[in-house]
Amino acid sequence: MSKPGQPPIHIDPAEQMARLLDEYRASIEPRALAALTHRASDLCLPFTPDELTMLAALDTPVRVQHFLNTHIYYNNDHATPDTEETVMSPRQVLRTGRAHCFEGAMFAYAVNYLHGHDPRLILLESSQDSEHNLVQYVDPHTGLFGCNAHSAYPHLDGRSAEYAAIRAMAESYYPWYYSDRSNNPEDRTLVGYSEPFDLVAKYGVEWMGRNDALWDIYYTYLDDTITLHYLFDDSSSAHLYPLVRALKEKWIEIDATGQPRVNTANLPPQALPLWQAFWNTYREEDRRPRGKAREIEQAFMHITSTTPIDLSENASDFVYFLEKGYRVEQLLSV
Repeated sequence: MSKPGQPPIHIDPAEQMARLLDEYRASIEPRALAALTHRASDLCLPFTPDELTMLAALDTPVRVQHFLNTHIYYNNDHATPDTEETVMSPRQVLRTGRAHCFEGAMFAYAVNYLHGHDPRLILLESSQDSEHNLVQYVDPHTGLFGCNAHSAYPHLDGRSAEYAAIRAMAESYYPWYYSDRSNNPEDRTLVGYSEPFDLVAKYGVEWMGRNDALWDIYYTYLDDTITLHYLFDDSSSAHLYPLVRALKEKWIEIDATGQPRVNTANLPPQALPLWQAFWNTYREEDRRPRGKAREIEQAFMHITSTTPIDLSENASDFVYFLEKGYRVEQLLSV
């Protein structure tokens, strides 16, 4: 199981495939293998016969989730400051037996798509915490929603198809989604979820068969065409991903040296004094804002849909986006 306490593993890809095939070959339906092989060929995806054989065994979202839970170790690419970040493709996940949240979602999306399950990606939005990716599917018999997901934390993996609405499925994660800063179960950090969106419509299918990293999807899939909703909000109101809104409103700008920074001059007039008051009040040793700092943070978020900490960290982290050669314009339609 891909849960805390697992040691990192590095398996030779050939050995990994051999082990998987030994375990799964007897359970593979010849008809499923034939259909998958034909579909991969039609899509010009260069899977090997062994890869197709293995993927044929994962012909339902339930089997995909079981495979993620039992055969894919969590790939903690932030284990140390020196650990190299990865965005492995579905083929690399299969060959290495490892995946972090995003990599697991890309794997589940590709396998479900190849089997004709019409998946969609959903982002769970958090504040001052890592976000999470779900791959939605619909039970063809009941019309209920379920999802695949991969996580290092208990109860943040997939959900069975038992939800009548996406909101309800997203809300089911809330009790288990607590801060990895304070590690306090009372510090719940999940705030919203995205509308389900179609990766194939945006990126095609070529990425499913690639052997290189999926940085292009990782850095650009959350643009200003993706809308999000707050949890426990029954209104029809929607918002942009906080980083995207910050770029659109010019709260984050690229300075003369090419570095992203928060431009407080462009904050809404009511938000600027709150920004200043927050940093005068917040104590970093608290890990999460407490007391007066928490009150100020909530007031700031009511105006901007983000927090001072999130806005500051979005600006700091955006340097990696720029270093990879991507441009602000790729996230903004106008």
